[in-house]
Amino acid sequence: MKFNNIHRVSTLACAVGMVLSGVSVSAEIEEIVVTGLKKTSSVMETPSAITALTGDDLVARGITELSQLQFAVPSMHYGEKLGNKTIAIRGVGEFNNQPGVLVTIDGVVQSSGSSSQLSQLDLERVEVLRGPQGTLYGRNSNGGAVNYITAKPTDEVYGRVKVGLAKFDHASIEGVYSGPLTDSFGIRVAASHLDMGEGWVENLMPGFNDHMMGEKTNFRMNLVGQISENLDAHLSVGRSTMSGPQDPHGIVKEHMEYANSRTNLPIEGTLVTEEPWKVYNNGNADSDRQYNIQNLTLNWELDNGMTIKSITANQNWDDEFEGPADGSSVGLFQRYMKTWTDTFTQEINISGGDDKLNWIAGVFYMDDQKSRDFIINLPIPAFFPLPGRFEILQQQNDVESKSAFFDMTYSVSEDMRLGVGFRKTDEDMHERHSRQIFFTGMPDPVIDLCGGIVETKWSESANTGRASVEYDTSDDAMVYASYSEGFKVGGINESDCNPPWDPETVASYEVGYKATLHDGATTLSAAAFHYDYSDFQVAQVIGIVGVIANAGDATIDGFELEVTSNVGDDWTLSAGLTLLDSAYGEFLNTDALQGDAGVLQNKGNPLNKAPEQSLNVGIVRNMTFDSGANLALSLNTAYRSRTYFREFGQIDDSQAAYTVVNFNANFETADELFTTRFFVNNATNEAYITDMSTGDSQYGRHAAWGMPRHIGIELTRHFGTR
Repeated sequence: MKFNNIHRVSTLACAVGMVLSGVSVSAEIEEIVVTGLKKTSSVMETPSAITALTGDDLVARGITELSQLQFAVPSMHYGEKLGNKTIAIRGVGEFNNQPGVLVTIDGVVQSSGSSSQLSQLDLERVEVLRGPQGTLYGRNSNGGAVNYITAKPTDEVYGRVKVGLAKFDHASIEGVYSGPLTDSFGIRVAASHLDMGEGWVENLMPGFNDHMMGEKTNFRMNLVGQISENLDAHLSVGRSTMSGPQDPHGIVKEHMEYANSRTNLPIEGTLVTEEPWKVYNNGNADSDRQYNIQNLTLNWELDNGMTIKSITANQNWDDEFEGPADGSSVGLFQRYMKTWTDTFTQEINISGGDDKLNWIAGVFYMDDQKSRDFIINLPIPAFFPLPGRFEILQQQNDVESKSAFFDMTYSVSEDMRLGVGFRKTDEDMHERHSRQIFFTGMPDPVIDLCGGIVETKWSESANTGRASVEYDTSDDAMVYASYSEGFKVGGINESDCNPPWDPETVASYEVGYKATLHDGATTLSAAAFHYDYSDFQVAQVIGIVGVIANAGDATIDGFELEVTSNVGDDWTLSAGLTLLDSAYGEFLNTDALQGDAGVLQNKGNPLNKAPEQSLNVGIVRNMTFDSGANLALSLNTAYRSRTYFREFGQIDDSQAAYTVVNFNANFETADELFTTRFFVNNATNEAYITDMSTGDSQYGRHAAWGMPRHIGIELTRHFGTR
């Protein structure tokens, strides 16, 4: 593999190694039990690249958002598009609501990124699996999976109330109550509210609101009960709401080029700014979003040692969003979008095993119904003499997915294990949409851009499998090699009158090493991998509309290193390193922002959201005073090399290398009744973008800013038994 400008990253990595080799280590690292492979095992026993953070880890590092989680997990990238959260792992991620990284909450598959806000509330742990998960998780898990496991009821009464104040006039409150209802049932309730009084993306256009302000509210109830000796149940109800202008997008000068033959819009004199976190948007932005989830999990232990598990869930998502579509001071277009989604999922699996063989088999069903209305108003008489609107899309979409899977691990000897798995997936999709132009006072559309209502039905099927071999080189170390497959579903482009895109498939080859060193005080994980993609899906612009297309083949080669060590009695050091070499195969495409450049060959260009080098380093210092009080100081630094957001390999389509530093100080009183957290996120005030809206490129390059320096304090009062 070739890696340019690697000196900076390798120097930092060597420094980490010198610290670990030159300083004494002591206390054992707490073993984290995970269920990411649908069975219970520790992180160091799992033959897969996986990072797990407990609830205490999240508190110590001040991780309360996906945007912060990315800096604690190797190969993870976070972005935002129109207020929706996107995740990429090893250069594979989400665009146009097509996830490439699967997200689950307590085993419930999330059909979109709408649950990201609720998923961060009151967690037991979070697990991030890297690499294709097509066997156990199925569709849309090519990049990996993020599993949120919520905190469950406690045997004793426990509760806490947390209040916080932070820069940008942020005020927050969170409450948790947990305890038994009867001898057999327990309950845990958590709720939070955040009021963002001041936007951190300033709109310089007079009379229009700033961005990234408003309110967020979350609620979750977990009810757990032992129904009989062999049957237990977990009922969960959750709700999340968000309102206000929650979109950090805007056109910035270094990411824009209006002069092109595709649009040819006469918008000289457009106001832009080079200042970060400032935009010129000629129009107000607003949003109103609601997400609800109900799920019931049943575990039935049979007398023969097998277990039957059922996970039933229903989710619905209502989203209203409006704002300036062009993101400029001209205000050519004002868009309105309303989306409604209702998703039902059901999984039933049966598992069993003995000293030699462990296995799981199951079936999965999903019915995902979506309705979307996308309207663009045309307010400028000079350009559009008749008042009206461009009703770009009225869409109804119904997806039915059915799959069956089997996975097993067999112990050939005391030191060697073989694994194999297979999944069969069938998808039936029904989609209907129209694209029409109306003018005020005229009840019928003036133009049917796609010839009226377009209705399409199609079916897909996919077979995905995996195979692995593990070998224990000692009682505290193992090596593994694995092969795994994944697929991302295809569909049609309603924005361009129906041209379809094909499913994306990936084959992954990985070798890894895991070891527990220094009498349990250090854990080390390393992995090298190669991805072969077929029909790689990309978001691109054809004419002036954004579509999804297949880029043909693509490859990703990479290496990851993850280390955690308790150094001395009071220090904990963690580090994660990722090196990536990604490239498109033969891929011809035209770029609306390069004028008359014609058809461009993108072979060899790097994939989107796949920086060549990424490094995370965290240091925690724990100090216990004579009074019994405790102070934990943590400093976390994350480096990303240049990151591209479009396939053309242009500097204007990328974010230059950047470094983010976060600091946390957690103080706990001796009686453990009060904790105080002081934090500084992005302490150096680094200006960087997290994503780019390729579908809006006809107006210029839209960039989403990462949050500037954010300083705050939180006070928590605990009660009951912790």
